Amino acid sequence: MNNTTTASYGEPNGRTSRVRLEPLKSATKSLGFTDDRVTMRLIREGKLKAIKISNRIMVTTASLDKFVGA
Repeated sequence: MNNTTTASYGEPNGRTSRVRLEPLKSATKSLGFTDDRVTMRLIREGKLKAIKISNRIMVTTASLDKFVGA
């Protein structure tokens, strides 16, 4: 099952950009961690980018790739 979500956001120039998002728990597992608090700390420190949609925290796959050096 693919837990990655694609979201579109309007940019000031009128174009739409695509951002791929991964749920917090899935991102935590992708990083090899077992505790979501570690991932949340990385988000607070600015090492990962995330947005909150309703009550869910979604991490950008681009920031995950950058963090692991992919």
